[in-house]
Amino acid sequence: MRIYPWGDEPDPNRANYIETGIGTTSAVGIFPGGETPYGCLDMSGNVWEWCCTKWLDNYEGYEERADHDPEGTSTRVLRGGGFDLIQGNVRCACRGGDCPDVRVRSGGFRVVAVGASGSPGSGF
Repeated sequence: MRIYPWGDEPDPNRANYIETGIGTTSAVGIFPGGETPYGCLDMSGNVWEWCCTKWLDNYEGYEERADHDPEGTSTRVLRGGGFDLIQGNVRCACRGGDCPDVRVRSGGFRVVAVGASGSPGSGF
C-alpha cells in the first residue's frame, strides 16, 4: 500500500499542494510524475474531490449498510486533498467530510466515463 499515489515519499514535483507553490488549482496532467500504477493522474492534491459516499465516523461493516443515494444534504466524503494543504493532508488515506451545498476554493470533482466494456475510460 502506498502513502501517496506515486509511492511513499511526498514530492511537490508530483502533485499540486502547498509545498508546490502554485497557490491555486492546476490543469490535470501537468504532474506526470504523480501518475498511479493504473495510469490515473492528480489523485493527490489540486482539489478535494467530492465522493458519493456519505461521511461516517466508523466504516466498519460499511458494505452491509452502504447508502449511496445522491439525494439530500448528508455530509459526504472528500478525498485527495487540495492545493492549499500540506503534504500530510494529500496522502491516499486522508479524507474529510462536508455538506454538499458548501463551496470551497479547493473543492472539485472528477468525472469518470464508463465505456462499452464497463471499465472506466474504455471505448474512447
